[in-house]
Amino acid sequence: MAVMAAAPAIAQAPVRTERLQLSRGESSKTVRGTVRGYDSVDYLVGVRAGQAMSVSLRTTNRSAYFNVLPTRGDMAIFNGSVSGNRFDQRIRDGGDYRVRVYLTRNAARRGEVAAFSLTVGLLDRPSAVGPGAGNIPIGSGPPIAAGGMAAFCGGQASAQYRVRPADIKVGRVVADRGGSAIDDSADQGRDGIKRFRCRFDPRNRFVDVMAMTRDGF
Repeated sequence: MAVMAAAPAIAQAPVRTERLQLSRGESSKTVRGTVRGYDSVDYLVGVRAGQAMSVSLRTTNRSAYFNVLPTRGDMAIFNGSVSGNRFDQRIRDGGDYRVRVYLTRNAARRGEVAAFSLTVGLLDRPSAVGPGAGNIPIGSGPPIAAGGMAAFCGGQASAQYRVRPADIKVGRVVADRGGSAIDDSADQGRDGIKRFRCRFDPRNRFVDVMAMTRDGF
């Protein structure tokens, strides 16, 4: 069931809007950008009724998140600051959905900057939606040797959670929905232990670091 949450106020700065269009034959697309202070950006994604929509965010600033907003209104169907940096859901009503990338109010007030990489996927198979269902998205970059997956995962997580490699505890590689996954944790000191999962596609290409705790970072 979707969690309805009011989108956080992004103060007075206008929202920049860009169209994110998947080319014919593509199942996902990645865009990169930057937000600063109270700036935010909306990516318009055309979704057909019944399609599975997935969104994941990688960022240099742990105060950066994304929300998913429906075709009408500003009541978010997904709030990243509550639910983390991964969204998977079958879409009932077709139309243009907005994926809004922003900084939290405290970070915006300090004028912080966040560089980010946002990946949006669309699949026609309803079974590909939700935890434990469907296949892992296609990764990017060269394949990672099986013996090097754990070290690669630790390096990616260390950068994303902004901690030392020694503060990352890496588990073992297991099969996961057609690809591979490693469940790990990051010790952020006063901010607590953050659990996450590194995902790799069937060709051992890195997909993402998926937060497994409610507060994401």
